[in-house]
Amino acid sequence: MTQRPMPRDAIVVNLVAPRQIELAPLPLAALSSGDVLCETLVTAISPGTELAAYTGAPALRPGIGYPRLLGYCNVARVLAVGDAVRDVRVGDRVLSFTSHRSHFVLPESGVQVRLPPDAKTEDAVCAYLFHLGYNAVLRSDVRAGSRVLVIGLGALGLTSVRMAALAGADVVGISDHPVPAGIARDFGASAVYNRAEFERLLESAGHVLADVVIATTNAWADWDLALKAAAQRGTIAVLGFPGRGVEPPLRNPLDSRYFYTKQLRIEAVGLSPEKPDDRGFARYNVKSNLAFIVQRIVAGDLDAAALVSGTYPGADIERAYQDLLARNKSPITYTLTWSQD
Repeated sequence: MTQRPMPRDAIVVNLVAPRQIELAPLPLAALSSGDVLCETLVTAISPGTELAAYTGAPALRPGIGYPRLLGYCNVARVLAVGDAVRDVRVGDRVLSFTSHRSHFVLPESGVQVRLPPDAKTEDAVCAYLFHLGYNAVLRSDVRAGSRVLVIGLGALGLTSVRMAALAGADVVGISDHPVPAGIARDFGASAVYNRAEFERLLESAGHVLADVVIATTNAWADWDLALKAAAQRGTIAVLGFPGRGVEPPLRNPLDSRYFYTKQLRIEAVGLSPEKPDDRGFARYNVKSNLAFIVQRIVAGDLDAAALVSGTYPGADIERAYQDLLARNKSPITYTLTWSQD
């Protein structure tokens, strides 16, 4: 095996209970022949997923409780590789779904992208956030000329705006906050309305409603907007979790005036195949999509820096969460530094 001296422990972020984070040493697993040893450089916070876990929102799947790990946007430097590793070298920077931690051992198959030399670490770490917007665009068949409405302009709303605009759609956003509204315009939105202006938006649209509505929030009031804005045989692409952590809806979320009469398609669009298959049936998969997105970031088509409202040391992750929850200056997300690039 080719390796530098292996650190014995990693510092790992554990959420032991709602709003209770512990940074604890964890012995690193032995490096087997197919593994890589990595030192984390930067991780990015995925605000929706992580803040929900931090605040104790209902779990998305049965059996998920506490303690639990947090995070899945990680760029690291490879310190050592096993002798069966073929495509990763010591010194490479790699993107993976590893949680917030200082070091880790990962099977080579867990490496999503080897970053090219001209990729900025602090930009590439946001690739999966763009992937979620990209997947929403792919799954809802957005194409040149599509009319797309994005409800909620957090990290996933903004990445959905950008990816839909790149696909050639006419994109409109809904947000009550001026900072993300400005980023959405920079990302290609033709207009952004606040919720109080929604009826005016519908009136101005007339019969030209949204072919695709990308819903990124949990509020039932926003779901009502999605039902009203979707055109005949339109699609509501769901990146949020309608009803999670909020009171039951006052109105039927599948009201026949909208769902049946318009013959709407409603689809969860947060997941995609993990990797290419041998026959090419899973053409748009996580690994291939992330490689494409990193290329677009390097080319300047995707402004990852616009999503990052600040940077904290990894040990200050709880302060970062609290600042996101406080919403001072409408932050989009934060990155965490663990080691120098």
